[in-house]
Amino acid sequence: MTLRVPLPLASTAAGVFPLPAEAATYVTRVHRLAVGDTFIAFDPERATEADAELVEITKRSAVARIGAPRPAAVLPARAVTLIQGACKGDKMDGIVRDATELGATRIIPAITARSVARPDAARADRWRRIAVEASRQCGRGDAPILDAPLALDAAIAAAPEGSLRLCLDPTAPTPLGALLQIVGAATNVTILVGPEGGLDEGELDAASRAGFTRARLGGLVLRTETVCAAVLGALVVWSEGLAASPQGSVGSSAPGSSPSSSSASGSSRSASDQS
Repeated sequence: MTLRVPLPLASTAAGVFPLPAEAATYVTRVHRLAVGDTFIAFDPERATEADAELVEITKRSAVARIGAPRPAAVLPARAVTLIQGACKGDKMDGIVRDATELGATRIIPAITARSVARPDAARADRWRRIAVEASRQCGRGDAPILDAPLALDAAIAAAPEGSLRLCLDPTAPTPLGALLQIVGAATNVTILVGPEGGLDEGELDAASRAGFTRARLGGLVLRTETVCAAVLGALVVWSEGLAASPQGSVGSSAPGSSPSSSSASGSSRSASDQS
């Protein structure tokens, strides 16, 4: 597999450029590339990539010939926003990594009533670096937008208009699979997941009023750090089925459901560790 290196790429020009110090260390010391070796430079901010060749290496620097930037070859199939209740410890690190690898295009950390962690904007900078590294590792040509932590009401208000809105709830009457049947090739999706302990009743009501439909993942209560991979993995499988279908549609709309009328009766509860 060709080595991929995240680099800011000029929008038009090709040429010979010194690599940023971190990238130079990465290609020459971590991967021990030599003059004449090639790699793919990609810009996760612009979703572009280019062929690159090392042309000079010194003790502290490296110079590469960068080809003309082109649109990245591998991008998510749809816009997917993950609103994730802030978690304790390093759980958010893993959630950001998993969400990036499974195609999330935006991640909004939300401060909820039961969030023990109260991350600040500096923590979001760390998560952005994790997202870029996950993009490099998995081969996608961009990285998700990573918002600074928001209060839950602000995070819900930031959900893209027109997206199918799902809130994970282990007690929901409707399984996630039934709701995925209304996801078409062009459907954008917003997923709301609570922190440890879930969302309180007021927050559930707010999510319901904002058009979120509650959905369950089987009959088990999942830890909050498990939900992201489970839901996004299911969405990836469904999207691949759509792409493989001759009509671009695997199933029909779920009875009485549509992306524009996705608010279900009852409140939404996030699937999370209830301990």
